[in-house]
Amino acid sequence: MRPVMRRVLAASILAFVTATGAAAAQSRPDLSGLWIAFAPDISVLLLPGEEISLTPYGAERYRKVDMADSPSYRCLPYGPTRGLQSTNPFQIVQTTGLIAILTEHIDYRAIYLDGRGHPEDIFDYPEWMGHSFGRWESDTLVVDTIGMREETWLDTAGFEHSAKLRVTERFRKIGPDTIRLTVTIDDPVFYTKPFTYGRDLTRMPKDARLMPARCADNERSSADAVRGVQGPEHKKPPTFPK
Repeated sequence: MRPVMRRVLAASILAFVTATGAAAAQSRPDLSGLWIAFAPDISVLLLPGEEISLTPYGAERYRKVDMADSPSYRCLPYGPTRGLQSTNPFQIVQTTGLIAILTEHIDYRAIYLDGRGHPEDIFDYPEWMGHSFGRWESDTLVVDTIGMREETWLDTAGFEHSAKLRVTERFRKIGPDTIRLTVTIDDPVFYTKPFTYGRDLTRMPKDARLMPARCADNERSSADAVRGVQGPEHKKPPTFPK
C-alpha cells in the first residue's frame, strides 16, 4: 500500500473511532438530578439467591452493635453506601470525565471516568467516601470503590466493614425518574463471600433542593443516645458461622 493511501486509511479509521466514541458518549443516559432512596437495612434489599454470611469476627461485631455507637451520633460522614440510603436526598452532577454525588451531610463523592485507576497509596490514606472510578457498560455506569475508612457503616442497621472493603455499584436508568442501583459488597474480614443488594433511586420534585446539614457546635446527639438499642433487623439476623 502506498504511503499516501496508508495515511488516508489511518485518518479515516481515526475519524470513525472518534465519531463513534462521541456518539456513544452522547447516547449515555444522563443521571444528573436530585434523587432519594431511603433504605436503612441492606439485609431486606438482597437480590434473589443472595445472603449476608458473616465471618466469626463479623458475627461477633454484629451481635454487639449498639445504635448509640452509630457514626451519625458522632457527627461522622456516612460513607459511600449509607450516604445514598439516608432519609435525605442527594444530587448527582454528571460531566464527561467525572460524576459528583453531593449529599446534605456536606459530603461528596468524585467518580472519575477518565480511565484512571485507584491511587497506589489509597490504603495508606483512606477517605470517608473512598476512591471511586467508573466506566460505562452500554447504558449502565459501573463504579468501583475502595479505600473507605472503617468508622463508616454500610447502612443504618449496623452492618460494618473493614479497610479491605470493595464496593461495586451499577447505576442503570430505567425511566426518566428512576435509577436502578445494585451494589455488591466484598469484604473478607466481615463477610465470608460477596453479596449483592439493589433498590431504586427516585427523582425528587423539580422544586426540591439540597439543604446542607452537618452537626452544629452544640450537637448533643451522642450524649442523648439511648444505650442498648438495636434495630428491628436484628430480630432476623443474617447467616452466622457455626
